[in-house]
Amino acid sequence: MNKPYFKESALSLDFDESALSYKVESVTRNSIGLSWERRVGVVKYVLSLASAGDDPGGLVYQGSNAAFTHAPLKPDTEYRYFLIGESSDGKRTKPILIPTRTAIRGTPVAPTFFRATVRSINEVFLYWNDGAVDGGQIRYELRRDGVLLEIISGTDFVDTTPQQGRDHVYCLRALDDEFNYSEPHCTTVSIEDDTAPTDPSELRTSNLGLILSWAESHDSSNDITYEVDRGIDTPLGTTKETEFAVTGLQPGQRYEFGVTASDKAGNKSSRVIIQYPALGVSLQRK
Repeated sequence: MNKPYFKESALSLDFDESALSYKVESVTRNSIGLSWERRVGVVKYVLSLASAGDDPGGLVYQGSNAAFTHAPLKPDTEYRYFLIGESSDGKRTKPILIPTRTAIRGTPVAPTFFRATVRSINEVFLYWNDGAVDGGQIRYELRRDGVLLEIISGTDFVDTTPQQGRDHVYCLRALDDEFNYSEPHCTTVSIEDDTAPTDPSELRTSNLGLILSWAESHDSSNDITYEVDRGIDTPLGTTKETEFAVTGLQPGQRYEFGVTASDKAGNKSSRVIIQYPALGVSLQRK
């Protein structure tokens, strides 16, 4: 006996209006893949987004296929879908709610190679290999001694403002388009120093228990030592402070004291001098 033949219109008479079964096939940080049963009598499947975070959603897919991948999506975000099937005469299955959530975006990975070449005391060339991000275009944050220098899209940078006599610490971090950062990769660069500190200024004395004092000198290394003398051939000592106590002075004598600033590279300022007692003051004690 031949089996009876049913047309699509006849099948719709026995249309099953119960909800379709479904399966979440895949979830990534920016996509969700769904599939559902193929049901006899259904000619069109309709998938709508009920909500996505603050997004009210809307129609995502309609057609005869029983699978769909929704992308691009936001990472670590809940997406809720409604799924229905329709027959040729407009009957519908009961809607079913499909709750899903995208994966969390991975932490960026810093470059494994980060080097610096000192081209001159005024220029440092830095270069590195590619890091990795889990979304968007990779960029790099470069800091020097904790201070931001630049956000860079490429894999090299020229620092034209290093400070002489300094050990600069450069740190590099990869970041993605949501400002997630990798761990830093750091390197230390020593800059030569060929510039002397500024001359000491405002050199002065106070009473016979002589205290020499002066205004601070300036140098890019931030490491200054002062050499104090009682004449070029009579050094008294060194200090990092801006004053120096002198003992052993004889009454009735005139003295010349000198102060010279030097940095850790050995560069020296001019020798600044002061007379004691000051010129024009009697050498006789009252």
